[in-house]
Amino acid sequence: MSALRARIEVAALQALLTGLGVLMALASRRSDRFRRQVTRNLLIEIRSADGARQQYRLHMATRRLTLPRRPAARADCTLLFPTARVGLRTLVSRRAVGRLVQDMNFGETRIDGNPALMLWFHGLTRIVAPIGSTLRPRRPAPVPIRTPERDATYASRIIREPAVRELSRDWPEAWVAREKLLQIRAAAGERLPSG
Repeated sequence: MSALRARIEVAALQALLTGLGVLMALASRRSDRFRRQVTRNLLIEIRSADGARQQYRLHMATRRLTLPRRPAARADCTLLFPTARVGLRTLVSRRAVGRLVQDMNFGETRIDGNPALMLWFHGLTRIVAPIGSTLRPRRPAPVPIRTPERDATYASRIIREPAVRELSRDWPEAWVAREKLLQIRAAAGERLPSG
């Protein structure tokens, strides 16, 4: 019975990945919002260790998404789930990114390639399948943004420094600390350490 259940889960994940691909291919022809985000050639793959697999090819010249008939040898970014069940649970969740991070930290889910690409691709999937909250809040913040009160009694105790666009070259400790920040390295497209 468990072998049958595993095959059904693999088929369900494969159907989900293919359906998402078909919807995104249609959106790449019709939706300006989708087309504006396709700005480079990429091959993204989502697969499970037990057999479900789908690749998505993004073309910069035509701003289209296609589903390759034959899998390419190496994808730019691959999301690998340990089982189809984990993949299904993660992809249809309202908190997909949170589940993905949790599975990467405590499970066997992993991303080969730039994780920022996978987060960007997740945003593309939410254009065609808006699961969870994908919109900004509809009302403004309850407290209006104000300028500092320089005449207040407490104003002298608040330290205000001018805005800085980049770190000073005279501060080597800050540059060493910056090199350890994975968020900055991932956004710059650098390879991240495995594990």
